[in-house]
Amino acid sequence: MTSLCLDVFFEKATPHDFLSVAALDRVVWQASAGGKYIPDGEHTWRIWCEHALTVVGKDSQGKVVAALLAFPCANQSYCLHKVMVAPSHQGQGMGAKLFDVLISELDRLGVDCFLTVSPSNTRALKLYRRYGFTKENFVQGFYRPEEDRLILIRQSVEMTTTR
Repeated sequence: MTSLCLDVFFEKATPHDFLSVAALDRVVWQASAGGKYIPDGEHTWRIWCEHALTVVGKDSQGKVVAALLAFPCANQSYCLHKVMVAPSHQGQGMGAKLFDVLISELDRLGVDCFLTVSPSNTRALKLYRRYGFTKENFVQGFYRPEEDRLILIRQSVEMTTTR
């Protein structure tokens, strides 16, 4: 599961990547949430890099500049929890490349995937819908009274082999 985009190499994360992914999370979270809430911690990223579907994009020096996380759930689906691109690499198609790798793996596994997104995040909604997250459910006050979310679901696409 490897791929190239511009000068960035995409692959499944390893346990050794967790500190770099956690550092990226802190930078991206600060920019998006303004530091109002706490990003995920290093201990969580350590587990996710080994046991979840975590894809990283690394630059030519091996620095993690993009990451995506989908973790398995008890109902056999996956939850897409985070999509992160370093500010210096935004607008270069990194999110789409992360999704290319994710969708390929979800289809290989034959599993559904869901996510939550702010209804006002039109840029993310466009990306998610393009990758097949089409079933929608609006939930008012999902996290806090002022934080409404859309829950989007992508149903699995079974891979078929031809001979």
